[in-house]
Amino acid sequence: MNFPSKGVLPDILKGSVATVALFLAYASLPLIGMLGGLLAPLPGVYYSLRVGKIAGGAIVIVSAALLGLISDVRVLILYLLQSATVSLLLPLFLQGRSVARAIVLATGLSLAIILAVSAGYSMTIGINLDAEVQKWLSAGIAQTAALYSKSGLKEEELRALQDGLRQAGSVMVRVYPAMLAIGQAVIVVITMLAIAGFARRGKLQLAIGEFRDFRNIDHLIWLLIISGFALLIPDDTVSRVALNLLLVVCFAYFFQGLAVLAHFFTRFAVPAIGRFFFYFFLILQPYLLAGVAILGIFDMWGNFRTPKQQNL
Repeated sequence: MNFPSKGVLPDILKGSVATVALFLAYASLPLIGMLGGLLAPLPGVYYSLRVGKIAGGAIVIVSAALLGLISDVRVLILYLLQSATVSLLLPLFLQGRSVARAIVLATGLSLAIILAVSAGYSMTIGINLDAEVQKWLSAGIAQTAALYSKSGLKEEELRALQDGLRQAGSVMVRVYPAMLAIGQAVIVVITMLAIAGFARRGKLQLAIGEFRDFRNIDHLIWLLIISGFALLIPDDTVSRVALNLLLVVCFAYFFQGLAVLAHFFTRFAVPAIGRFFFYFFLILQPYLLAGVAILGIFDMWGNFRTPKQQNL
């Protein structure tokens, strides 16, 4: 086994410090710290691709040790499951595979590890983890509603807000598995986009195609169709599984829709300010999100990015 040379040690130190800083920001700062959680795997992935996998693994080990010393054990476990898995898996799957396949494999195996650890934990202490998560979500929604009741809102406004929170809570209880999967996929994708930026600037020797060429496998459409029809089955367990599966598949097509839009932005030379405003409104407007996902679905048949042949 080849251990890192002395010249690599500063890279390991820099990567570890950056990882710990990002993840502590994520664990400590509400809203603003979310960006730290999205980028926490990046130092490990970057140095693994630039220096070697041993250096990337060393960054994960040192970061975990530092977090174990200066933070709560729950923060350490969250780092190991959410970020460390991505730091280790994404560089592994990027070698000899397409970016899309690497993203799918890294996300899938990372989620499998999270589920295996969660299942093992629930079996060890003898609890129903799904029921506990649902109870925790319901308690959080109830606590939020109670806080708004003391905010001085008018009675009608307060009642409407509390009804909305209860409806949102009932939806979250059903779809939190899909939200977990989508959240982990977003972490992998954000990390991959950052790595692609380093590669384009020549800081990494890595062949990465353009995002505007991204396309899901054709057979994914059958999963969309099957999960959609499964929602009609009058069984709560089946419909819940189908709903979560449908959301994950729609998320995959949302990214294909974004790739189609990126293609047209490049083709028609849309200025950066125009792209910024589009993505800004995309974040604010859920209906636009659905529209982009639908665009990705119909791209399977329309091939919107294929150059049209001109009649001579």
